[in-house]
Amino acid sequence: MLTLALCLRPALAQSPEVPIRLQVALLARAVEYDRSFPARARERVASLIVVRANDPDSVRVGEQIRLELGALDSIAGLPHTERVWGYGSAAELASQLVKAPPAILYLSTGLGEEVGAIATLLEGISILSVAVSARYVPQRAVLGFDAESGRPQLLVHLEQARRQRVAFRPEFLR
Repeated sequence: MLTLALCLRPALAQSPEVPIRLQVALLARAVEYDRSFPARARERVASLIVVRANDPDSVRVGEQIRLELGALDSIAGLPHTERVWGYGSAAELASQLVKAPPAILYLSTGLGEEVGAIATLLEGISILSVAVSARYVPQRAVLGFDAESGRPQLLVHLEQARRQRVAFRPEFLR
């Protein structure tokens, strides 16, 4: 059984609390409950995986995310593309988002200090920010993953979701 947590509690570890394969499977299910997702994705779901370029662990986790997303047949019934990008600054990320706006922005490990700036940058943009670490959700990533007693949980930052035009159906939030 999947538990949805709407609370914003800090996580203890920097590494992913939930295996990447399970995160991606949960993400693929969660986007089906986002009323804004079809308009955001259009005909092909683009995912931008943001890594800390000078952090080997962040790059490794980002590559895992790319491989797991790439293994999906479809996302919300649509074909998809994944791209890993090395974070330098919020301004550089803004430039990337203008060039090729993704439907999903997946944040790898090593970005904890940058999540607030990234969240501020994403306000007003229709994009689903997904955090590999539960500790990014209190910093305003829209969706994150945690485990409690071995059971996966989805964490949602509702206010940031509104700011990023992510509109989850009520049945998802129950």
